[in-house]
Amino acid sequence: MIIAITGTPGTGKTGVCNALGLACMDLNKVIAEQGFYTGMDTERGCLIADLARLKEYLRKKEHKLLVIEGHLAHFMTPDVAIVLRANPSVLADRLRQKGFPPQKIKENVEAETLDIILAEAVDLCEVVYEVDTSEKRIEEVASLVRAIINVEVEGESARKKALREMYKPGSVDWTCYIEEVCLPHRTNEQ
Repeated sequence: MIIAITGTPGTGKTGVCNALGLACMDLNKVIAEQGFYTGMDTERGCLIADLARLKEYLRKKEHKLLVIEGHLAHFMTPDVAIVLRANPSVLADRLRQKGFPPQKIKENVEAETLDIILAEAVDLCEVVYEVDTSEKRIEEVASLVRAIINVEVEGESARKKALREMYKPGSVDWTCYIEEVCLPHRTNEQ
């Protein structure tokens, strides 16, 4: 079983995976170290991932449970995708603290506000959970993610159904931020 922990940069994926107590594969490291990229996006300052080769690599790995982490994890057609979300204001603060440049902060906050990764995950994955990390400590989110993984692996149907309902896609809504984040700001002269 492959479980993807995905979300916009800054939503808490790495911190949650570090606190899980499970082995997690960092896809960004695998892409860089194994050469699963086709070039460099100089405008964004990142590698252009070769998703087909990365997916083939993951499928060849023998595993009972493989937890993968990264903002591209949902593209690997996992059995379960857990999409971490964060309030756009919280996300912007987190990205500033990480030293992201203003344009990259804007791009990621817009993507989070518009549910880009969630929409992709819902389109590509059979089972999707959506978890808001905004007001939760890393350990609290990790505990919830661990519970989701356990119930998906063990297959307890009543608990699985309850968790899937509680964290179903669409349970987090940032649309109230669209005008603030995604539309150009007007000046008094306009």
